[in-house]
Amino acid sequence: AQAISAPSRFVAESSGSHPRIPGMFCKLAATILASAATGVASGEAKPHILLLLADDYGWANLGAHRKDANASKQALLETQTPNMDTLIQQGVLLDRHYAFRICSPSRSSLQTGRLAMHVNTVNTGVTVTNASDPVSGYAAIPRNMTGIAQKLRGAGYRTHMVGKWDAGMATPEHTPEGRGYETWIGYFQHANDYWRGNMGIQATGELDNC
Repeated sequence: AQAISAPSRFVAESSGSHPRIPGMFCKLAATILASAATGVASGEAKPHILLLLADDYGWANLGAHRKDANASKQALLETQTPNMDTLIQQGVLLDRHYAFRICSPSRSSLQTGRLAMHVNTVNTGVTVTNASDPVSGYAAIPRNMTGIAQKLRGAGYRTHMVGKWDAGMATPEHTPEGRGYETWIGYFQHANDYWRGNMGIQATGELDNC
């Protein structure tokens, strides 16, 4: 997800398969929003905020983690992520900052700034519903929760998103546009086929692609 204004800051996120401390994101989100609000109040130009998420990402799948003196030749050959490595070199690597272990809870937590246990803890298919609960009875983020894009728009930012959403699609309120993004191009569900533009029933999460 990204919000546009004036280039300055890059934040790279990854969620791997290690112990999780997702509360760190809440502090990060609070800092970003506080900085944005301060800029609006003072009339200063606001910085670009570019937020990247690579979910289900293993610790050893990042080139920056495979370049130490103990890394094998094979490890160096099989893990090459030059663009992400450059972001780390030019920014800050939070190597004790973890997210949930699977995609939809990670994304729901990231969008809301809340721990996954308070938002969405299971990677259910989008057809899962609880008719007796119109607020939280759908997959992903409950309808009564606000997201980071809504907060950024309130602080004067333009908001745009590209890529996988996987944080709800049961109603228009669950979609990226319903969560504060002015524009979005991507796909709603857990997975997609790069060549055919769809994966049928597999993409709903009803079948476990993992």
